[in-house]
Amino acid sequence: MRQDSGMSARSVRLAVGILSVTLVAGCSSDEGGGGSSRDRDGAVGAPLGALPVPRTEVAGATWTGRLVVAGGLTPDGGASALVHVYEARTGRWRKVSSLPVPLHHAGLAVLRGRLFIAGGYTNGPGEEWLPQAAVWSLGRDDEEWRGEASMPAGPRGALGLAASLSTMVAAGGEFGGQALTRTEFYDAEARTWRAGPALDHPREHLALTADGDRIYAIAGRTAAGGNLVSVESIDPIQELAWRDEPVLHDARGGIGAATVEGRVCVAGGEAPDGTIASVECLDGFDWVEAGRLERPRHGLAVMALDGRLHVVGGGEQPGLFVSDAHEAIDV
Repeated sequence: MRQDSGMSARSVRLAVGILSVTLVAGCSSDEGGGGSSRDRDGAVGAPLGALPVPRTEVAGATWTGRLVVAGGLTPDGGASALVHVYEARTGRWRKVSSLPVPLHHAGLAVLRGRLFIAGGYTNGPGEEWLPQAAVWSLGRDDEEWRGEASMPAGPRGALGLAASLSTMVAAGGEFGGQALTRTEFYDAEARTWRAGPALDHPREHLALTADGDRIYAIAGRTAAGGNLVSVESIDPIQELAWRDEPVLHDARGGIGAATVEGRVCVAGGEAPDGTIASVECLDGFDWVEAGRLERPRHGLAVMALDGRLHVVGGGEQPGLFVSDAHEAIDV
């Protein structure tokens, strides 16, 4: 989801039992190679404990054996500072230390046992989205988030964030109405950033996930709003350039991704005709549909836990629609 420039008024309406604000229309594909997968077979997500506060454009990660969902947009269009943790043992969510700044469209990742959040936008209801460069982290026993070195190349929202065994990668995103190729690497020991090689394709509203030392940058969209099918990857320690990976079947932006027992998977997204139900996973040299969301959404958190893909929050229609949905899929 993006903020339309010059849009000051929000029209509020009640839709499917959730308060929603219509901001933007859906996105179109400019890469091809996709097409709808809505008629394909696949496992359907099983509903689990609902997110306590419905929201969209959230960030998600798996941390210390728990799911974490941070920030997001609330129905009034304002950024949220809420952070919720899901315990699989109890099947319940609980609130933990709030973000120092309300954020949406941020990146969330775990590096060396600490939970990091980077970039995104902050705003109050009806206010302009302000892109951020700040980075914060939280240790397991911390009561407050700790400030880290900001991303030196400047602020951005709708970026991807993921960590390999030793390096955290921030890639893509949006600033000034432009999709970015910008990549930055964060060193856990030095607690500093360095510039990384540019993505081959500018992309925002993308997803990043790690499979061991390899980081995958998946789909997203262009500045003009067209969804992508392209995927690229890099080993931030061993390689000096991103390499092309097999393309997705469904063009998608506003997505999430996670790696489930060595299997890279992506879920959700919005398209001109609605939200995307298919879940695709990389099998060797091709992506396959591994399942479908019962409640298709964009702006969602996608995480791996106990061999299942968890999909939380997001909007069930293009634009600002919030959800408390939590589904798990055996991929």
